[in-house]
Order: sequence, then C-alpha cells, then structure tokens
Amino acid sequence: MLSGISKLDLKRINRMQVLRTVWEAGPISRVDLAQQLQITRASITQITNAMIAEGLLVEIGEAPYQNQNNNKLPKGRRKILLDINANHKFVLGAVIGDQEISVGLCTMHMEILDKANMACNPHTSRKEIIQFIISATERMISNSCLTKHDVLGIGVGVMPTMIGRMRVFYKDGILDFSELTKSLSDYPQMPSVTCGNAVWLQALANADLQRNSISANQIFVYMGSHIHMALLRPEKTEQDYLTYSYLTERCIIRPNGRQQDGYPAGSVRAQLSTQAMQARIAEVYSKERTPFLYSITDGYIQHVTLEQMYQACSAGDVRCEEVVREIMQDWSVLLHNFVCCFQAQHVILHHFGLSDKGLLYFKRYIKDFAGEDIAGRIVCSCIEEKTDFLAGCSLALLKNFYMKGGILPDTSFIRK
Repeated sequence: MLSGISKLDLKRINRMQVLRTVWEAGPISRVDLAQQLQITRASITQITNAMIAEGLLVEIGEAPYQNQNNNKLPKGRRKILLDINANHKFVLGAVIGDQEISVGLCTMHMEILDKANMACNPHTSRKEIIQFIISATERMISNSCLTKHDVLGIGVGVMPTMIGRMRVFYKDGILDFSELTKSLSDYPQMPSVTCGNAVWLQALANADLQRNSISANQIFVYMGSHIHMALLRPEKTEQDYLTYSYLTERCIIRPNGRQQDGYPAGSVRAQLSTQAMQARIAEVYSKERTPFLYSITDGYIQHVTLEQMYQACSAGDVRCEEVVREIMQDWSVLLHNFVCCFQAQHVILHHFGLSDKGLLYFKRYIKDFAGEDIAGRIVCSCIEEKTDFLAGCSLALLKNFYMKGGILPDTSFIRK
C-alpha cells in the first residue's frame, strides 16, 4: 500500500517554496507571498513566524508607500517585508578550472567575505588542487571567527575540461562526483561537501545574484580555451550540461571554415575559442598593419582580447576591423542558433572580458548580423572572473538550504 506524504516532507516542501520565493522575489510581504504561492494567509503567517523564530527569515520593515490615487493614504497597516537572514549561516564555494582554482566564503545573500585564488596549469596535480581547497577553507573559517557549525557546507564546481584530472567519471549516463566528494570529505576539518558541473552552477549563481524570478530559459555562454554552454530553465533543477558543452564546440558556424584537430571544419572550437580568435588576428597582427592593437598588447599576440580588438577598430586599425567583423559574424550565427533552439529569453556572456563599452560594441555587431531581437537578449554575467567560486556557493545553498526548506540536519557529520 502506498503511504501519503509525511508531515516532515510537507513541512519541508512548504518551507522550500517560501524560501525560494522570498529570495527570488523578495523582500516580500506575507500577503504577496501567500498570493504567489496560492497558500492561505493564515498558513503563510504560521510558516513564516516559525522560520523567523528559527532565524531563517527576518522582518526588514514596512513596504514603501505607493500612492495610486495621489490623494488618499491607504487604510490599515502597511505590509511588513520579509527577507532571508543573511547571517543565519555562511557558505563556502570553490570552482576548479583549467587556469585557476577559486575558493571563497560568503553570506546567505552571496555577499563575499573572503576569497583566494591559485593559478592552475596542465602540471598542477589533483592532490595540489584538493590541498589548496582544504587549506583555503580552513583559513577562511578561522579568519572570520566561525566554526563548522556556522557553515552550511562547501559547494565545488568542476569545469568540464577538468573532470578527467579530478577523477570525475560517467556512471549510468551522468557525472559521478563521489570520488572527489570523498577525497575532500575525508579531511576532518572540512564541512559538508557537494560537487557539480561548474558551467551550470555559474549560470545558477548568476541568476541568484540577480535575485529575480526566472520566467524563461537563459543561455549561459563561457568563453575560454573551450566554449561551454549551459541552459538554465525556470525550475532551476540540477542537470548535467557537459553534453551541451561538447556539442556546442562541434557545431559548424562557418561551413568549410578553419580547421582544428578532432573537430569539423568551421566548428565553434576552430572559430571562436580564445586561441582560435587570436590565431585569426595573428594573420594581420603587426606593428605596421595593426599599429594600435600592436601597441596596447606590447607586441604579444597572446595578450590580445576581444575588448582590445574593439578598441583597435575604434582607433582606426582597418585590418583589425576586417577580422573582427568576421569573428562577430560567427558569434552571431552561434547566438542566433542558441536562441532559436532553446527559446532563450536571455544570453549571458561569461569570461568574455568585456567592459560596458565593449558590450555595446559586441551587441552592435550582433544587431548588424543577427538582428535587434537577438542583440537585445545579450547581457554580461554579473560574476567577475576572480569570483567564480560563487558558483559553488550557489550549489551549497541550493542543496543544503533551499531544497531542505532550511531544515538543517544534525551536526553529527562534523568531526570533532
């Protein structure tokens, strides 16, 4: 005989919905919360009062007055706004990339308290990476005068290019992080460890930092030595997006285009990776043909970025303009395909290194080649390059707080 849902499960589900709604739509009043969740005001009051008593939520004051008829003040008491208690617990995050390891500590509002970064290269061992995460975690907890009881846990994101080195393998069709989780958890001073795909987690962190409810799909595009893509849907359920990264790099955006070993001619990897774009500009790069670009990069082609290419075009490097237009045609094809295939409302660019002015240049080219509608969907990620660890923080918050409705397990996992 099938049994019904338990009271504990029902409590967790109700609290989970409340917490996520407060975070995404808040600060928010009990009246508006009840309306959004379609729960009675009495039930919302009972749930939120209990969560306030436990320190999960706080009342932050009255809602601002909005005069609708310009004459009379509204009757009755104004709405009291609720928000997540930023200092209820703290959270740690880490991201393992092929060029940098990023670790940080933040509040429940994703406010950064401490951070540390370590350069990574093909010779950096798995043991060195794990040891850096552990030592950085211990130092941050100590420097902030916290104990493990004050920390929800640490979320660790692994970039797809690092899964082999970190001994993350496929099991039953999905990535299995159990060996990495165990390696980190074996150290007595580590809090609860959760691991996941860094690309998807960066997309999640970007949405969390915006604190807005996602009503449509978002495409998250990571640019580096590899091009990665994650699709974040409104329900924000965790999935494995390594397949999307792999397929993205093999997509053909310029038939019979440039060659890259192991990839089709004219593929995303051959046309748009950082190295591919530098190789394209290298064909005209010289002190005579691209004087401005040559000057600002000190004659090192490895220093050239997309932002600097835009600057050179603006300064009158005609040969650079020809290459940039070709590159932006390829980006336009890729982003147009993303929007059409996934009905994406927004396309978020991460690690593109674009300033506000650089983003305007990027969108101007996209508008020319793909139309105003596609260009209007493009925004830059609000995660800075040195704060990638926020992706891990989002994972720890999702797994250890929101999905549990703030009902924390006992602390028996914490070793004395």
